[in-house]
Amino acid sequence: RRDVTLVDDAVAGLERILRDHPHDGEVLVRGFLATAEIDDLGEATRGWVRYLQGLDSLRRGQLAWAVTQFGRIPETSDYAPRARFASAVALLAHGRFADGRAALEALLDDPLLTDELRQETQIALARLAMDEERHEDAAALYDEVKELAPERPELLLETAWAHYHSGDSRRALGFLLALDAPMYGDLIAPERYLLEAFSLQRLCQFDPARTAAVRLRARHGDALEDLHRGVPPARSEALRAAARRRGAGREIARFVDRLRLERARVAEAGRELGEPLQHALLALYDRGLAEATRREEAVLREETEALARELVRAEDGVRLVLHDLGVGLLRGRQRVPGPDEVEALVVEAGDEAVGYAFAGEFWTDELDDLVVTIEDRCLE
Repeated sequence: RRDVTLVDDAVAGLERILRDHPHDGEVLVRGFLATAEIDDLGEATRGWVRYLQGLDSLRRGQLAWAVTQFGRIPETSDYAPRARFASAVALLAHGRFADGRAALEALLDDPLLTDELRQETQIALARLAMDEERHEDAAALYDEVKELAPERPELLLETAWAHYHSGDSRRALGFLLALDAPMYGDLIAPERYLLEAFSLQRLCQFDPARTAAVRLRARHGDALEDLHRGVPPARSEALRAAARRRGAGREIARFVDRLRLERARVAEAGRELGEPLQHALLALYDRGLAEATRREEAVLREETEALARELVRAEDGVRLVLHDLGVGLLRGRQRVPGPDEVEALVVEAGDEAVGYAFAGEFWTDELDDLVVTIEDRCLE
């Protein structure tokens, strides 16, 4: 006979694991929680389980079942706003942009909204604004969540695009400069160099723009060389390292790294655990690592293929940019078509302000606040 109290405690423990630690989503969520019929749960754990089940149904395209599961979440549950967020994103995915936008904007007024979910909602609205070419709105929304950027470098790039399309090329260059920080050494974001060239071109800085464009090969030459030699993307070490830093690759990589760390600790704790328990745990970790590594390889295949396509497109883009820069030199210092350029930020040292020249030293808490004060050489 199942002990109701223990079941609720066990599910609460699973919630903590999934919330705070790298985990096996394939087994814990899709293989168990998303399909299990677990009754007699408290309000908090019931809301979480119904949310996971509804989310899984959305991902499978079972919209009616997702609505049913989300409807079973208690109104006071922390997961009620999460369900609303997932439903709003589903509306966007099905092309109902006005409805999705309205749902996301209404969610910002939910009193149960956590800071984390508020930020994710703002990011979703910012991306929607970019798709709808409301670039100034997007830039303002991205600025609301810019403190997340150091841990999520894709936001640095997205924010840079928003500022560029809003006419603030110098601010865009600041976000791109942050991507040169050593902590992003394995990151491959090919369009970063194109955007840098575009931003400098808008300021009629033709030589720096040319230098920025050709930096693509200087920075990612190993990956490009692998592709030109016919190395499958999944076998390119440069592409694999980059794939583990983004999207689904980042999530599964964290889980595999965690399993390896825990297995190493078990291997060193033979005296404390005793030989029978240690052998049993090592066998368990070996099976888990084999399965997790198999799934990691599947994810990395997809991510490296996507990265390879991005690199090839960017390489083609570099050729076009270099051609445009040559044409621009013949045209003179006329600004390329686009929004009015924002005035340069004036930075002056004085009695209460000290100025320091940038010397290539990056500080994590400053990555989202860099501004390039380069001269605008265009003739209006």
